[in-house]
Amino acid sequence: MSRTTLRDIAQKAGVSVTAVSRALSGYPDISEETRSRIFRIAEELNYQPNIAARTLVTQKSGVMGLFVLGREKGEGFSHPFSGQVINGFLDGLVEEGYDMMVFKANRPPDSGNSSYINLCRRRMVEGAFLMGLRTDDPWIVDLRKSTIPIVTMDMPLAGEMTFSVGCDNVSAVHTAVGHLADLGHTRIGIVNGYKQASVSLERFEGFRSALDDLGLPFDPSLVAEADFTVAGGKEAFLSMIDRAPDMTAVFAASDLMALGVLEGARERGLSIPKDLSVVGFDNIEMASMSSPPLTTLDQPRYELGQTAAKILISACNGETPPSRVLLKANLIVRSSTAEKNKGKPAKGVVRQAH
Repeated sequence: MSRTTLRDIAQKAGVSVTAVSRALSGYPDISEETRSRIFRIAEELNYQPNIAARTLVTQKSGVMGLFVLGREKGEGFSHPFSGQVINGFLDGLVEEGYDMMVFKANRPPDSGNSSYINLCRRRMVEGAFLMGLRTDDPWIVDLRKSTIPIVTMDMPLAGEMTFSVGCDNVSAVHTAVGHLADLGHTRIGIVNGYKQASVSLERFEGFRSALDDLGLPFDPSLVAEADFTVAGGKEAFLSMIDRAPDMTAVFAASDLMALGVLEGARERGLSIPKDLSVVGFDNIEMASMSSPPLTTLDQPRYELGQTAAKILISACNGETPPSRVLLKANLIVRSSTAEKNKGKPAKGVVRQAH
């Protein structure tokens, strides 16, 4: 008699394979009614996942690890940015018959027995996808020496078995700054993320290169850094507008930070976009519902997760995937940007990064 699979359960339950996997793994986004039906059918079909036995026979567990690093309690699947990436990663795995094991850490492991690689080996995962890795993480050297495939989000590592996926941040920010310059803005500030995030370095590079190409001078007083949060964006903006009250436009390194800029601008009595144009990055759902709706760079979050899954599976099958894959981000023009001194919102268009 053949072994019962997730697909067998899905067909009988009338749901997707992804729903079955998430229900059996305990994820909270499956209703109790659906979860109970899936568990009942799994029991009827005698579904018995046996990772250890499968690993001994095939040397493959069929399980990939996901590390969600640096998130606060309650964040992860529900986070406005990472949630879609994780969903794409899970769906990419399930389509190829893999399961996912989630590791969550608010900070890096602090002992030699619990490095990321050792955790993977202990749990018998074939490869891992790391989100939120910082440049100052103490286990980066360990990751570079990894003998199992590792994919990082937005942070390339120089190792034989390390790969990365992300957006072309430099090109994307160049497009955003160009949009502001096209509207007549010359005093453009940047609310950037903390330096320990690789994306912050790349987005700042895009900002500087755009200024150079446009012939605009770089002014350090128009630079502020903070956490990728609403509160961080607001605090950074307020400090920057105090230093440079003639600033007429801001690029923020995330939509959450951009929403903080909007809050700070309102607190200072500035009208968006009449007095200040604002561009964000990510195109999270809240960006289209803010007041005014936020002009932003649309990062293909779901596709990033799917791509990470494809890279991991390819590497685990002995293939040689590209060491780094960069996806394009499109500029979504909404009502938070306008011509300088005119306050006439820019037309809603989509511009692809060069």
